[in-house]
Amino acid sequence: MPENNATAKQSWARQRGPLHWLKRHKKLVIVLAIIIAVVAFIVSSCMRAAEAVSSVLAYQFVRTTTLQKTSLVNSVSVNGTVASGSKASVTASDSVKTCKVTSVNVAVGDTVRLGDVIATLDTTSIEKQLQSAQENYGDTVQDAAKSYLHSVEDQSTNLTQLQEDLDKARQDYDTLGLTDVYASMQNADGATGNARELVEYYYGMYTEQIAGLENTIANLQIQITQAQSDGTPERQQELQGQLQDYQNQLSVAKAQCSIPELGLQGFDTIAQYYSKIEQLKQALDAAQRAYDNAATSNARQVDSAGTQLERAQRDPDTLTDLQTSLEECTLTATMDGTITELNATVGSVCSGTVATIQDVDDLTVEVTIPANTVGQLTPGMQCKITSDATGSTEIAGTLTRIDPVANKDGAFGATVSVNGADSGLLIGIPAQVEIVITQKDNIFTVPRDAVGTAEDGGSYVLRRTGGEGVDMTFEEVDVTTGNSNDYYIEISGDSLNEGDVIRSSSDMTQGIETANASDPFASMMGGGSMSVQVTGPSDGGPGGGGGAPGGEGGGPGGME
Repeated sequence: MPENNATAKQSWARQRGPLHWLKRHKKLVIVLAIIIAVVAFIVSSCMRAAEAVSSVLAYQFVRTTTLQKTSLVNSVSVNGTVASGSKASVTASDSVKTCKVTSVNVAVGDTVRLGDVIATLDTTSIEKQLQSAQENYGDTVQDAAKSYLHSVEDQSTNLTQLQEDLDKARQDYDTLGLTDVYASMQNADGATGNARELVEYYYGMYTEQIAGLENTIANLQIQITQAQSDGTPERQQELQGQLQDYQNQLSVAKAQCSIPELGLQGFDTIAQYYSKIEQLKQALDAAQRAYDNAATSNARQVDSAGTQLERAQRDPDTLTDLQTSLEECTLTATMDGTITELNATVGSVCSGTVATIQDVDDLTVEVTIPANTVGQLTPGMQCKITSDATGSTEIAGTLTRIDPVANKDGAFGATVSVNGADSGLLIGIPAQVEIVITQKDNIFTVPRDAVGTAEDGGSYVLRRTGGEGVDMTFEEVDVTTGNSNDYYIEISGDSLNEGDVIRSSSDMTQGIETANASDPFASMMGGGSMSVQVTGPSDGGPGGGGGAPGGEGGGPGGME
């Protein structure tokens, strides 16, 4: 039994072994062998080709640049649209927007002057309203004028009567009723004063004299009463005699009082006239107050009537508005320039801008400046403008405005004014603007990589001293660096001269390999030969010319 098992195992191994599998899959094995052979051939060919190419890449060269006086520009380039620096719109006011156009006097492209008629509107309705308003205005002014004249007449009448009353009161006060005597006094040569003043003077003088006698009489009467009380008849009789004597003196004194100028005699008569003075003074004051009050009241009435007349004579708002509307029916140019847009036709209603006027000789370029460069720019910087309409011609411009606030995209709007007229630019076309941040002329520049840093921190460049191609030799020359842009840097030094050949890279290990041999693949495949040449980039940068192996690089370009 064990022998049978061993025999069976051997038989199974022969059926499942590698040789058995190869016999069963001969075609597959053959295909795999062919694929492996092809892959090995290709790999071997590539390795041989690489070795062949490597064998011919044996020549190296370096880039150089020749010093010459040039300009170094540091600038920012932006895009924009040409616009007019002076632009105005001709529009119909709200009060005439319902009026139809009766004539259009211009066409797009016409040149106009300030005040030229662009279009006219129908004024029929406005003229009717204006006529009615003028009639109402005339009636109002006429009524106000009548009222003013009446108030002036009333003032004159009232004040005339009151003035007469005031003059009469003043005369009565001055004359005390002695009109005839007063008139003769006024007409007498050298006369001074008036009746009242004379009465006041004499009354004061006589009163003082009379008062002394009256006081003496009063004292005697007191003494007589005391004597009666004391029971001394002799004393009483003596005092009675003195009293009678002074009473007689008082009577004589009063009788002798007179004002000869007025023909007044006696103290009592003079006192009578003197007592009138206060009454007449009160009457004069009352007349003066009446006159003053009437003058003030009438003056106010006249002033009020005058103000009403002045207001009435002013054009009312309605009349002024209608006159303005009538004038606004003639639409005129608001500036000198060219009609670039016209939206008016006869019979239509002007609801918006009727015409757009632009100065085609005063142009700007409206540009947008990125936020990362706006900080380098300031108004007044010079610009170079180009467009498809002007080809390669550069047009001078000036940066005149930068928005203080960024737009929704985070950029800043700005305006570049075109210097001079007849630039060839056209309103509305796109334009490219190079904003010059700095520009230095008549200087030496080299690629930035051409400047190396010495151990002492100074700067140097490598200047060719001899040789050609890969055999060129160089020397270090100390330089001072200045302005730079993205590609070039200014250098200066006492030993630098125009025509010096400077290595474009201060790193002596840098060079560019070239190959020029038959294509190894073509040889191996039995085909023709193919020339292969690998060259390095020109050292001119954007805007510069390319360099040839062992030759000179291009000039400096602008900075974007």
